[in-house]
Amino acid sequence: MSAQAPRRLLVFLHGAGSTPEIFAPVAIAWQLKFPGATAAIVEGLRPCASNTGRDWFDASGVSTDRAARIEAAGVELAERLRALQRDTSLAPAETIVVGFSQGATVALALARQQSAPAAIVVSYAGQLARPVAPGERIDATVHLLHGELDSVVPSVHAQRAFRGLRASGCDVTLDIVADESHSIGQAMINVGTARALNTVFRGRRPRRCGTDVLH
Repeated sequence: MSAQAPRRLLVFLHGAGSTPEIFAPVAIAWQLKFPGATAAIVEGLRPCASNTGRDWFDASGVSTDRAARIEAAGVELAERLRALQRDTSLAPAETIVVGFSQGATVALALARQQSAPAAIVVSYAGQLARPVAPGERIDATVHLLHGELDSVVPSVHAQRAFRGLRASGCDVTLDIVADESHSIGQAMINVGTARALNTVFRGRRPRRCGTDVLH
C-alpha cells in the first residue's frame, strides 16, 4: 500500500471451519495500520468435517489428544511461513502472525517453537495446546486478546496462557475486551494493532503484570 513505509510480513490464520475470503476484512483492517506490509491469509491445513471451510487441526477428543495435532500443525505452518519469507525477502524479525480461535491456538504453538518464524504473535480467542513447561523459553512477543463475553472459548483460557507465558519470561500482554464475544470487531482490531505497533516501533519493554479489561 505504501512503498515508503517499513516493510513487514503480516500472516493471518482464520478460525475453524472458515476461509481466507471470510477473514479478508480483518486482514485489510490490519494492513491499513501497516501500509508497508505484505499481507497473506493462509488457508487452513485440512478440510472441515462439518462444512465447506477449512480447519487447522482435528479438534476431536480431549485436550491432551489434541496437543500433538496442534503442534504438528504449527510445524507445517512454519514451513509455509518460511516459504512466504523467501518469496518476499522478509525475515522472521519482520513477521507478525495474527490468528483467530483455532488459528490463534496454532499461532501460539508456532511462537513456542525454537527459532520461531515470527517475532510477534497476536492471538484472538486462542488457547495453549499444553501448559508452559518449567524452563521453557519463548522468544516471540505474544499479545493475547479475548472477548469478555466469549462463550465458545472462554477468556479463562487466555488468562491461563498469560500466567504461563509470563512465568516463562515471555514478552506477553493480555487484553480482555469488554462487551466483545467470539469475534474480531473494530475494538479488537484497534487493541491488537496498537499492541503490535507498540512492539514494532517502541521496542520490547517490560510489560505491566496484570490483565487489562477495556471498555
